[in-house]
Amino acid sequence: MKRLLIVDDELAIVEALQDILSVEGYGILTAFNGAEGLQRMADIKPDLVLLDLMMPVMDGREMLRRMRDDPALRPIPVVVMSAGRISDEERRSSARFLAKPFELDLLLDTISELLGGPNGPVPGSDEGSQG
Repeated sequence: MKRLLIVDDELAIVEALQDILSVEGYGILTAFNGAEGLQRMADIKPDLVLLDLMMPVMDGREMLRRMRDDPALRPIPVVVMSAGRISDEERRSSARFLAKPFELDLLLDTISELLGGPNGPVPGSDEGSQG
């Protein structure tokens, strides 16, 4: 089962995404700021991160920068979710950008494209061709 880390300070968004994505078959981890998100990633490495940019303690920009500076975290795809604008540098460093509010189907399609579904091999990996 693929694990997703949702990092957002809005409890309603975290709970809604957790409910929807659990039903879709994903394992869900949650964090409410970037520092907590990085700590969760130290404990359990997720297959994908859904990351809000504007949060207290450590915002999503800093979390994303630290992920890209860490060789162990750099390969993890990130979907940035924000009502604000992102810079060209942020757009290059993240896998995808979804402007809030976004359509649920777009989020599910983006996650599926990046992960190959909740139980499938990551696209571009050799995982599915061995056997």
